Amino acid sequence: MRKVISPGRVNLIGEHTDYSYGYVMPMAIDLHTIFLYAAHETISVYSSFFNEFIEVGVGPARKTHKWIDYILGIYYVLFNMNLKPGGIKGELQGNLPIGVGLSSSASLEMAVVMALNESYALGLNRLEMTMVGKKAENDFIGIPSGILDQFAVSFGKENHAIFLDTESLQHEYIPFPSDVQVIVFNTGIKRELASTEYANRKKIVENSLEILKKKSSKYVEEKDLRILPKLYAKRMGYVVRENMRVVMARDFLKSGRIEEFGRLLMESHNDIANNYEVSSPELDFIVSESLKQKALGARLTGAGFGGSAIILSYKERSSIIAESLYKEYRRHFNLEASYYFVHPSEGVTIV
Repeated sequence: MRKVISPGRVNLIGEHTDYSYGYVMPMAIDLHTIFLYAAHETISVYSSFFNEFIEVGVGPARKTHKWIDYILGIYYVLFNMNLKPGGIKGELQGNLPIGVGLSSSASLEMAVVMALNESYALGLNRLEMTMVGKKAENDFIGIPSGILDQFAVSFGKENHAIFLDTESLQHEYIPFPSDVQVIVFNTGIKRELASTEYANRKKIVENSLEILKKKSSKYVEEKDLRILPKLYAKRMGYVVRENMRVVMARDFLKSGRIEEFGRLLMESHNDIANNYEVSSPELDFIVSESLKQKALGARLTGAGFGGSAIILSYKERSSIIAESLYKEYRRHFNLEASYYFVHPSEGVTIV
């Protein structure tokens, strides 16, 4: 059997900006989905995460509301493109946790589309496969997400973050400092509000851009927001400022100004918590407690409403910060938290 290794991702800064075609700065991480696969007559996959084997026929797909939907979604998009791959058998393994805001869904989608592309010589390039993954998420799964997750999983580069313009898809690899550690802290909260509230935020942003007659949030300035309804202006104000922060973050990373980069993360979190209102008491606690532990910066990552936060620290302090934070968090919240030390990783690859 062949093997695909597909990373998760964290977004360093630029949250909820991709669906308004703004700027983001993700990185693929060294927590992975592993898909062992071979061509087959049917779609026959075992998931070690769920300890479940599912077999379905190849053809027009219907949602099952199970993990197999992320695989069926890829088939759905490919068939709509008049690309008709055969079946696949395989096993899903790996160490990428599910449902904590590290894009396990995009990781799976990109693993499957790459496996099918290779197995059936579909001729898709990396960007085309990325768009297949996004369309599967949007059109089949029903999550109205932007391109950030699939792009990061697909285009990740070891020891680099990605500065991405989600309108043009032009991107730049930014070296990530070797003496700095990213800690992912999982709150232990399932993001039950995320899909509904995510769609709500997206609709407000889309309506705002329509009123402002702008295609991308990159072209909006805060002075433009005066004509918007109060709630729209509040939400869009965050998006406009976050786009500016991503550009500043890129420049700080390129020039080695890591402490200023860390302060931007804190500013980003406070803004998204107060004005986009997608944080939670647990995420806010992680961010404020990280500062007490002398972290460089911290913020929620992903859609919010639970999930995970990222903490930036110098490597020599990272274990102390993570362990102290874990103890304090468990003392305050009766939740099964966890943390991971992650590093910038290569994108999805067949090995």
